[in-house]
Amino acid sequence: MSYGDYDGPDKPNKGKEGGACNRSSCQSEPAQWFNHGSLSWYCDECRGDIQFDAFNLRDWEKNWQPRVGHPMFETRDMINDRKAAVYAHHAALEQKP
Repeated sequence: MSYGDYDGPDKPNKGKEGGACNRSSCQSEPAQWFNHGSLSWYCDECRGDIQFDAFNLRDWEKNWQPRVGHPMFETRDMINDRKAAVYAHHAALEQKP
């Protein structure tokens, strides 16, 4: 069920990883995209609608991504890979004489 198709009570897992999408009027599962702005999880369709909206994309790329160094939305695997790369980089720096 995509955004705008639902008008009822929220599922208890709304906005949680693997649960229901955090977007209002959407209950799609699984929510597998983490939004670094809202700190909640979204379904594939809503992630695309939000991330690639012209205003949101321009704002993120101009004001946020240069500082935080990652996209607005990431999957768990993307987050883990990014954190592992940062950890490996820091470990390599500690090994240098």
